[in-house]
Amino acid sequence: MLSGLVLIAAEVVISGVYLLWLGLGALTVGLFSAAWPHAPVWLQWVILALAMIGWVVVGVRWQRRSRANQPDMLNTGLSAYVGARAQVSEGFVNGRGRIRLNDSYYSATASQSLEQGAVVVVLAVEGAEMRVQAVEQHK
Repeated sequence: MLSGLVLIAAEVVISGVYLLWLGLGALTVGLFSAAWPHAPVWLQWVILALAMIGWVVVGVRWQRRSRANQPDMLNTGLSAYVGARAQVSEGFVNGRGRIRLNDSYYSATASQSLEQGAVVVVLAVEGAEMRVQAVEQHK
């Protein structure tokens, strides 16, 4: 049981969500041994192996399910900015101009003329260029 607690504590320090499942397997054997202290050692080893495999399977399924419910924001590049608001930094001429988004400047296209300082929303990313549309100002 002590080894299970040590593995779980190591998971907290190291972080990787793998030692947790092994620790739960060891903790399972510790509980089994506490309930049946005279169980043969070979049976404890078998239960350890089965418990660790079982907890790893539970962990893998849990991680897959939790990842499936979250949008993948890693390595999305500029497409992560779709829906974001930006400000026109250079007025749009012939549908082309530049916008400031966070601390960066990007080339952009729009179907209408946009003045410097106008607030826009990013509709799409096409290559290294963003397609934007003016945000309606409520008065």
